[in-house]
Amino acid sequence: MAEKKNSTEDMVSMFMNFGKDMKLPSPDLEALVERHKKNLQALDTAAKKAGSGATSILERQREMVQEALDEISAMAENLKGGSDPQSMMKAQADFAKRSFETAIKNTSEIAGMAQKSSADAFKMMQDNMQETLEEVRKAMTQHTRK
Repeated sequence: MAEKKNSTEDMVSMFMNFGKDMKLPSPDLEALVERHKKNLQALDTAAKKAGSGATSILERQREMVQEALDEISAMAENLKGGSDPQSMMKAQADFAKRSFETAIKNTSEIAGMAQKSSADAFKMMQDNMQETLEEVRKAMTQHTRK
């Protein structure tokens, strides 16, 4: 086990010496830690945004189910009256048509909500990646000027 630790240290030393010999820039550890914190914060914010979007979707789906149950109850009340068979068939056909149209509208709405939520979370991560790349570019430009 000690031999494995020594070989790892030797490998790290070899790469550090290689970097020094090649006059490669040494990393600013404080800046790296700070950037890593920002990356974790962005990831956390994006996860919260996605979670919030999922919660909104679930809440809207619950509302949709409640609306459908209310409509079914209303139709059942209307059919209780015992009107003629032709009127009942027309009411059922109208209900089926409205239900189909509502299902399509609701599916489209939920898909739009999901797309927006994931796009917002992705945009946050994309912006953070852009900031990271810009910081790396600036650091490399400053080092080459020295």
